[in-house]
Amino acid sequence: MEHKIWYDDEHKVVHIQIKGDFSTEQTLYFGKKYIELLEGKPYRQMIVDLREGRNMENRETRSISNEMLNQAGVTHVAYVGANAAGRMIAKVLMKLGSLKAESDFFKDFDEAYKWIEKRRK
Repeated sequence: MEHKIWYDDEHKVVHIQIKGDFSTEQTLYFGKKYIELLEGKPYRQMIVDLREGRNMENRETRSISNEMLNQAGVTHVAYVGANAAGRMIAKVLMKLGSLKAESDFFKDFDEAYKWIEKRRK
């Protein structure tokens, strides 16, 4: 698995780096992992690096991904480097209400960090 996940202590966010396609099995693994990584943390925020990502396996994968984010209580998701198709899919899911976290798209990490930090209470 080329994808990576870690907790960034400096910025107090979970980072996910997607490389290539993302399967349903990987979604389940990463969902459990970010629930673990966020346990006891002050913020439930995430940055998803999509610069090298391609496609999610299918509709079920997207649905499970949103369900896992909701289970983890993630409040904000900053997507960095999403292509036009990825942004369109994510925007549709946001409008359908399946993803409860506030989210937005950014060209670089500096913009994403600033956006995340402004939403902290």
